[in-house]
Amino acid sequence: MSHEEARGPAELAALSTELSYKLLVEGVSDYAIYLLNPDGIVSSWNTGAQLAKGYRADEIIGQHFSLFYTAGDRVKGLPQQALQQALTSGKFEAEGWRLRKNGGRFWAHVVIDPIYKEDGRLLGFAKITRDCTEQRRLQDASLESERNFRLLVEGVTDYAIYMLKPDGTVANWNSGAQRAKGYSKNEIVGRHFSVFYTEEERADGLPQRALETALREGRFEIYGWRLRKDGSRFWAHAVIDPIYHDDGALLGFAKITRDCSAQKKLEEERRDTENRFRLLVEGITDYAIYMLNPDGTVANWNAGAQRAKGYLAKEIVGRHFSDFYLAEERDAGLPQANLNTSLATGKFEGEGWRLRKDGSRFWAHVVIDPIYREDGVLLGFAKITRDRTEQNESAAKIMFLARHDGLTGLPNRAQFMEQLDTSLAACADTSHRVATISIDLDGFKEINDAFGHAIGDQVLCKLAERLKKLVGEHEFVARFGGDEFVAMKYYKSDKALRDFITRLHKALTTTLHLEDTDMTPGASIGVAIFPLDAQERAQLLNNSDLAMYRAKKSIGEKICFYESEMDEASRMRRTMARDIWVALEQGQFFLNYQVQRAVNPDRVTGYEVLLRWRHPELGLISPAVFIPVAEECGAIGAIGDWVLENACREAMQWNLQPKIAVNLSPLQLNNVSMIDRVRNVLAETGLPAERLELEVTESALVGDKARALHILQEIKAMGATIAIDDFGSGYSSLETLRSFPFDKIKLDRSFISELETSRQAKAFVRAILALGHSLNVSVLAEGVETEQQLAVLQQEGCHQMQGFLFGRPETLAILAETRSLQAIDLAPDAVATTLLAQPQQGLADGRP
Repeated sequence: MSHEEARGPAELAALSTELSYKLLVEGVSDYAIYLLNPDGIVSSWNTGAQLAKGYRADEIIGQHFSLFYTAGDRVKGLPQQALQQALTSGKFEAEGWRLRKNGGRFWAHVVIDPIYKEDGRLLGFAKITRDCTEQRRLQDASLESERNFRLLVEGVTDYAIYMLKPDGTVANWNSGAQRAKGYSKNEIVGRHFSVFYTEEERADGLPQRALETALREGRFEIYGWRLRKDGSRFWAHAVIDPIYHDDGALLGFAKITRDCSAQKKLEEERRDTENRFRLLVEGITDYAIYMLNPDGTVANWNAGAQRAKGYLAKEIVGRHFSDFYLAEERDAGLPQANLNTSLATGKFEGEGWRLRKDGSRFWAHVVIDPIYREDGVLLGFAKITRDRTEQNESAAKIMFLARHDGLTGLPNRAQFMEQLDTSLAACADTSHRVATISIDLDGFKEINDAFGHAIGDQVLCKLAERLKKLVGEHEFVARFGGDEFVAMKYYKSDKALRDFITRLHKALTTTLHLEDTDMTPGASIGVAIFPLDAQERAQLLNNSDLAMYRAKKSIGEKICFYESEMDEASRMRRTMARDIWVALEQGQFFLNYQVQRAVNPDRVTGYEVLLRWRHPELGLISPAVFIPVAEECGAIGAIGDWVLENACREAMQWNLQPKIAVNLSPLQLNNVSMIDRVRNVLAETGLPAERLELEVTESALVGDKARALHILQEIKAMGATIAIDDFGSGYSSLETLRSFPFDKIKLDRSFISELETSRQAKAFVRAILALGHSLNVSVLAEGVETEQQLAVLQQEGCHQMQGFLFGRPETLAILAETRSLQAIDLAPDAVATTLLAQPQQGLADGRP
């Protein structure tokens, strides 16, 4: 009979139950669950305990559990008190700071239960600890927010802000309320808010109706008289909002009252002023407003008249209004004729030149109305004169801007299209042709980023002046916006077209002399010809754009003529854009990891996550090919989210706890929702924040730096680290390193590749390493491929390295198989799937 057969059914069932409990406890990762001997010595240790406190079982079993307490708590005897309370009360439960293996602290919720044998003897203690640091942080933040809000409300002195209970009694009282209404908090809290209303309003039930309106409509707002403690009245603007519990129960009302007595007094004074001048200004709303006596002499004078005509009131009152007319008009009797028209028809209105005090002329819109007393006697004339010189000039300017670019004065899109249509129609029955020329300035965004938009505008204006000067007969140049220009040539000989293009190119590439600097611009030029390349306007412009984009991507050729193959390339990019979205849906993307190693001591510090795409028909597609297309079609954000989530999920299969470095795209870095995205991914996957490193290129920061800084700071506050990638390849500046919370500088591979042959490269590397040491920021060299490069970097004191010398990018399964990493625990199906997705050797690293 076997050993198992010798056991009875009850005993086997008990063993099965114990095994189940053992597997359950050992598998729990969110709680530290372990046993203590009666004397407090650790006797067991689960996975959650290792994750929470950092000790492996073989490091902690046999040690006293008091080492998790701070030194101060041990001096106070708290560990032994906890065991004693568990024995006395049957359970010990508390919260407090505990220590991890690395010395770090975490806020813990602790439960200790005594465990007894069946005969009543103490077996030991069951101890459960949960890391509540984040909950404590959120609770502290909430309390701080409530405290700040309370101090804010209590400190407001211009507004009376207080709460009413559901029955209308005052529940609290701020300093603004005391200032406005005269009651101290002790005098008013508990009394009904109707004491602020007049006796008539209370009798009419207005206070209760106010509360009922607030409940029915969600808000009550009114202006009216309210009473102070001393019985005096003040004009108040009052708002009442109902406040509800989360469960929908009415908590009470928030009431805000502002003393508007001063504003009301000003309003009343304004009305008095308006009444005094009603006869003068009734129906008249223009600028220079004054009265004329029946004989045409000026009776009064307002500020608008002084501004328009230059006379002070004392200089003009009593003089005849004909002084404002031109000499020839006075001689022709025009001033009196205008008064006669006003009397005959009830109004004179006209426009003409008028004179200022200094003799200058302005174009005036004039209205003259006769003013009569109630008995019909003529009091005089109300006269309004409006200076419309600027409006006339503005109208002309508006007409100009409707057909011209506001910054450069070049023709705009609308005028260009009209001219193009005219030219296309003109060559329909002739041997002439029409060429459209699309122009895009090279590096214009970089000019704006480096020198500011003011310098960028100077560049555009100076180039526009050059283009205006070179335009000849049957030639046309316009600006469509930004750094986008377009030109057109109506021509017969190819030589004429070549000459025009040559003049354009020279104007766009000759050095500019600006106020503070000189710079040499550049331009990409695309040409399409009617009727050879297109039969109608839209296609012609589209084809010249395609040619321009080809020129922009070309290293040497900056003038390209349209070729039919360009349409095919455009169609291929559109097809790839659609395939990218399909790839996201069907799981065609997968991840590779490239090892990162510390130099001293030599050890693995982490793995950079690299994106790969296996197309079902085209096979492996280089990230250098599909990433630009993903950015154009808007898929880069979704791809970035997919990489982050899957990298964190796969990283949880590594028991050696290496960091993973995930690249952030500029789109992600400029979206504040990225903060919640990172927080949610860490929570959903269970990856500790300290195992996540996010890499950003400096070029991704040049847009909205303030927003990027906020996002990086919030993510770093979670515990993740931040690295600046490809440092030295673009916008690298000390200002960036000073402003942003980087933990690591990744030295661009271009300097490492030249390290063996270029003194300048070695000097640059040495300078960046010195900078990293001075800033206490780790420096990682990318692209290390030879032992000689390794030796130089070690000699210069480089902290970390990455490159083919240490390992090519590989999947988790390949790393587990080729490197014998027992720490990678992949299910068989996952290994098989990852093996199918092996990348080709030499595939360029790509980053989302």
